[in-house]
Amino acid sequence: KLLRKKYKLIRESILEKDKKDEIIFNKVINDDFVKNCSTILIYVSIKDEVDTLKLIKYFLKTKKIAVPKVENNKIIFYYINNLDELVSGYFGILEPISDEKVTNFNECVCITPGICFDENNYRIGYGKGFYDKFFDETNIYKIGLCYKECIVRKISIDKFDKRVEKVITD
Repeated sequence: KLLRKKYKLIRESILEKDKKDEIIFNKVINDDFVKNCSTILIYVSIKDEVDTLKLIKYFLKTKKIAVPKVENNKIIFYYINNLDELVSGYFGILEPISDEKVTNFNECVCITPGICFDENNYRIGYGKGFYDKFFDETNIYKIGLCYKECIVRKISIDKFDKRVEKVITD
C-alpha cells in the first residue's frame, strides 16, 4: 500500500510526460515481440499512466486489438475495431462495448499496467489482482509500461504475483 501511494504521487509529478510517452511509444512499436504478434491485449490508460491511446490507434491499423473489461471480479479482453467502441466502465476506465471475447491467446502480447515495477519485472498494480489472476490462467508474453521514475529495486511478492517478461520505460 505504501509503495502504491508513493509511486502514484511520483507519477503525478512527472515532468515532460508527453516526451516520455513518445519514447515509450517508439520502443513498443519497434519491439520484436510486438512486431511479430497478431493480437495485442492492452489497457486503456487513465490519468498519469503511460499513454496507451496512441498505441491503440496505431495498432488498430495493423493488428487485432483487445482491451479489458471487469466482469465478475475478473478481467476479460474484448476485441475492438476503433476507439468509439469504448465507454466509461469500472472506476471510470474506458471499457469495450464489444461482445467478441478473446479466447485464443496464441500470438498475443499483453501490454500490462503498473504503478511501479521492480528490477525483476514484478509489478504493483491497483491492488485488485485482476492481471495476476488473468496471467495465472493464460500463458502469454507480458510487457509492462512504466516511467523510469517508477522503477524500484525490489518489490515484496507473494505466491499470487506474476512477473512480466519485459518492462519498457523512457
